[in-house]
Amino acid sequence: MPCKAEDNSDVQVVWRHDGRVITQNDKYQIKGSGSILVKNVTTEDGGRYECTIKNQYGRVTASSLVKVKSSLNNSPGDNYVRIAFDEASKEIDLAINNTIDALFTKRNSKLNGNPNYADLLRVFRFPNGEARQLARAAEIYERTLVNIRKHIAKGHNLTMTSQNYEFQDLLSREHLHLLAELSGCVEHREMPNCTDMCYHSKYRSIDGTCNNMKNPSWGASLTAFRRNIKPIYENGFSTPIGWTKNQLYGGFLKPSPRLISTSVITTKRITPDSRITHMVMQWGQFLDHDLDHALPSVSSESWDGIDCKKTCEFAPPCFPIEVPPGDPRIKNRRCIDVIRSSSVCGSGMTSIFFEGVQHREQINQLTSYIDASQVYGYSYDFSVELRNLTSDDGLLRTGVQFPGQKDMLPFAAPQDGMDCRRNLDENTMNCFVAGDIRVNEQIGLLAMHTIWMREHNRIAKTLRDINPHWDGDTIYQEVRKIVGAQMQHITYKHWLPLIIGESGMQMLGEYSGYDPNINPSVANVFATAALRFGHTIINPVLHRLNSTFQPISQGHLPLHKAFFAPWRIAYEGGVDPLMRGMFSIPAKLKTPEENLNSELTEKLFQTAHAVALDLAAINIQRGRDHGLPGYNAYREFCNLSIAVTFDDMENYIKNADVRRKLKEIYGHPDNIDVWVGGILEDQVEGGKVGPLFQCLLVEQFRRLRDGDRFYYENSGVFLSQQINQIKQANLGRILCDNGDNIKEVTSNIFLLPKVQGGYKKCADMPEINFNFWQDCGSCKSLPPLLEASTSYLVDYHPLKKMSTHYIENVFEKSWDISQSRINSLEETINRLQEEFKEYKRKVQNLEN
Repeated sequence: MPCKAEDNSDVQVVWRHDGRVITQNDKYQIKGSGSILVKNVTTEDGGRYECTIKNQYGRVTASSLVKVKSSLNNSPGDNYVRIAFDEASKEIDLAINNTIDALFTKRNSKLNGNPNYADLLRVFRFPNGEARQLARAAEIYERTLVNIRKHIAKGHNLTMTSQNYEFQDLLSREHLHLLAELSGCVEHREMPNCTDMCYHSKYRSIDGTCNNMKNPSWGASLTAFRRNIKPIYENGFSTPIGWTKNQLYGGFLKPSPRLISTSVITTKRITPDSRITHMVMQWGQFLDHDLDHALPSVSSESWDGIDCKKTCEFAPPCFPIEVPPGDPRIKNRRCIDVIRSSSVCGSGMTSIFFEGVQHREQINQLTSYIDASQVYGYSYDFSVELRNLTSDDGLLRTGVQFPGQKDMLPFAAPQDGMDCRRNLDENTMNCFVAGDIRVNEQIGLLAMHTIWMREHNRIAKTLRDINPHWDGDTIYQEVRKIVGAQMQHITYKHWLPLIIGESGMQMLGEYSGYDPNINPSVANVFATAALRFGHTIINPVLHRLNSTFQPISQGHLPLHKAFFAPWRIAYEGGVDPLMRGMFSIPAKLKTPEENLNSELTEKLFQTAHAVALDLAAINIQRGRDHGLPGYNAYREFCNLSIAVTFDDMENYIKNADVRRKLKEIYGHPDNIDVWVGGILEDQVEGGKVGPLFQCLLVEQFRRLRDGDRFYYENSGVFLSQQINQIKQANLGRILCDNGDNIKEVTSNIFLLPKVQGGYKKCADMPEINFNFWQDCGSCKSLPPLLEASTSYLVDYHPLKKMSTHYIENVFEKSWDISQSRINSLEETINRLQEEFKEYKRKVQNLEN
């Protein structure tokens, strides 16, 4: 079929069949002219074909309806595929529709005054339309394979002799390709168009595409997590370890995650850290929500229509955690409900339809870059919803202002179904909206989101004053670029050194520039295990302090009461008390016998489920769901020693009682789950992780830095003078500027006041001088005044005989150009020249 533009230069041609994007393979060949050739035509190839041609000026689409009278080559195997596919489609769509109905229809009609807290969590994390289609296609594909096996096992042509079969032995590549076409499990996102270099050379795309021009999908949203090691699944490609009852691993059963949690993870005793604040935890969670979010299953029902909350059977997507006999808390239930993460098709990245079935890979809904996506969103449509487009000022949307507080985040629309009530005794305030859908999970996180929304609008107003000729979109993009750079600087210079220690920073190495050969995509083990080290430093209480650093009248807040309670910020003091508590109170100290506090393992969402959830057990189960290899495998990846016996661990897990418990539970070191082994290791000097997680964190953060074309220190991203200003960024200063009435902070907000000389006035904190973003029109360098200010400092630093204090005062007095608006460059230069002469005379007097 032909498709051709008059001018084929710099155009992109996209073909669709019945709305699905066609990718080039053995069946479809897209010619250089734009025409398409369809081979081995069957009746399934009938339907509407659309050809879309795009360039920098727009797009045009032409379509045609194709009818196929009969299939030329309809093999018997095709019938099995079609029958199995039809069954799978009905099963998956029924489960999805029932889930949507339960979440958004039945939940809103409940009259008992106690909305289900679990449903609320699922509403927040329920995939949007685009993500839901990706996950649906993968689930139909996988379910079809299961149905094919079911038919074959009944005696159709082939017999199964083992659970560990390989589907490539059953289906030809033609059958696999047919299944991919039927399910829509083909290239899961359209190839990005990166031809607009005026934009892509200067700004990030919202969805992370086109950062790497050779591999434009690297680090993009809605792509698969990266793998450091080949995943392990029971059936070789999808079923998680522990799925088959009584299956042995190294001669031992895989232990229940709940048993592991209660035996070696949970603690009621809390020891305060002597060095770091609770803000280390809060920044870690905020950062994590910029980097990764494993897309949850589109259904909370099994393919057979069973609600995952009401079954203890392994029925996809249900993957419940077994509660062992004699559990110290749970007496009346056999399991804790867990739902598997969705998988990505990924046929464009691997030749799966020609080489067999791929391993199950999970979808990262977010961009992998440190790009402030938790502020701005991870897709274009979502980002537009967050912007204030009623003016041309480049602002983000805001909500109402409560007495004594600055702008709050906007409320979710009523039709979104995000009512945050847990019972009638609590306020009926709606949920807030931000760039990450988990914004309301706990109020410390919500406060941080609020601070950064305000920071964007604060900078936008400043840049509007400095560059009144800029339009709203330019202001928005420039501020977004600055905010992302601030987050990078805070992460790499202030936060990360406290986590990985000095030895980890040496492993990370100095920045030497952008490397387009480095894939920055977030590794599955990073998101599912290594970055979850932060759970070990969470306090069981959120402290809330007033301006004199005393408890507010409402008191501190137990952690289990902080979840989904946005009204507490509005009516219980705003963001300030929470932020003061974060930078004034110690984090929890992780010790060999004090890992996760019991608020997280015994009370998590206790009003939502038949039994309260257990965060430690969920972390372990999620690692198995994602096919993460064991602890020893990742130590080998990191070139660390591996244990043959549990005594071999004594150099990095020194506590003999911990090793004894691990032996009793796991039986063999190879069976230890990676998250469990990682958090139980002794911490490296000056850090908060052991050698394994240090290695995995360094590996990922190096990729996020070196593989990001827009990393703030990369040449050309900012002018050198602007980089110097961004290096003034400090989370404490940001709290000063955007808190409701914060007057004092600490120099390093991640360290306790007692280890850095106490609190400082906000006026004494360094700040970014945004005059360095003054746009002088067509010139490509800074205005002469700004260049002069830099050379002035260089000229005067060599004066050894002048008092250092005097030099600083002189420079501060004369060159603090942020004190007032510059009315005339020529007038200011003349004035500064006169002052230069005066200072020169003073220097000569000092020398005499």
